[in-house]
Amino acid sequence: MKTLSVRQPWASLLVSGLKDIENRTWAPNYKGRILIHASSTKVPKDFADKNIFETNNEIENEQMFGNFPEFENLDYSAIVGYVTVSGDGNDSTSVWAFPVEHQWHIEDAYIFDEPIRNVKGKLNLFETPEIDEKNLPPAHKLVRRTPRLEGDCLIVPLTEDYLDHIIEMGQMNLGITEEISKLVEKPMEEQKDDKYAFKPISTVRLEAATRTKTFEVVQIGYQTWELDDGSQKKVISWNMEEMDYVDIAFILKVDDTNK
Repeated sequence: MKTLSVRQPWASLLVSGLKDIENRTWAPNYKGRILIHASSTKVPKDFADKNIFETNNEIENEQMFGNFPEFENLDYSAIVGYVTVSGDGNDSTSVWAFPVEHQWHIEDAYIFDEPIRNVKGKLNLFETPEIDEKNLPPAHKLVRRTPRLEGDCLIVPLTEDYLDHIIEMGQMNLGITEEISKLVEKPMEEQKDDKYAFKPISTVRLEAATRTKTFEVVQIGYQTWELDDGSQKKVISWNMEEMDYVDIAFILKVDDTNK
């Protein structure tokens, strides 16, 4: 079966169905299912600093919601699942598309229940003859957990670790993505200034696997971050422009009764 070797975290993002574009300098010259092999290259510690702002926000939110593993839990030198290559172009508006000659369109993604480990990758599309497309190992689609609004209550799925962190800090930060912006910000025509940018959210319900906690929202706002030298943290946007790092901060009323 045809196989593509991809660095992490992109390999696992592809098979999870979160990443719908694979950026390449060469055409696939193929449509159909391919295996995704995660190469041996580890995710660098400064990944977030070097990655595009919008795509990094997508990844960090999905980790927070429990849809994507933390980087230290990713598999390497392994075939992690399969996807379908449905086309090729160079003008995708997907947040995952970079300005390269060939943007492979990816769909119908599956994660192997058990990765096929200790597999060496190769360049370009290569054959893995021991895996038959008509008899693939057990696999599953990601069932994505998403935040939602119910009246003036924002409901956010979380991992247990993130829930503990938010309770300790009394604050929840969400990366700005198209999904989050549509969910918590007012439409542009209703915005007068930053004070009125957010929908009237009075409570936040945080849902982890074993616990659900509800908190009153004290304040919602955009938050920038300072470095140790007092300068603003900078990032590169999808348009390849430098900008201040910013996310959406929810200040929560946390006391001993709801910890």
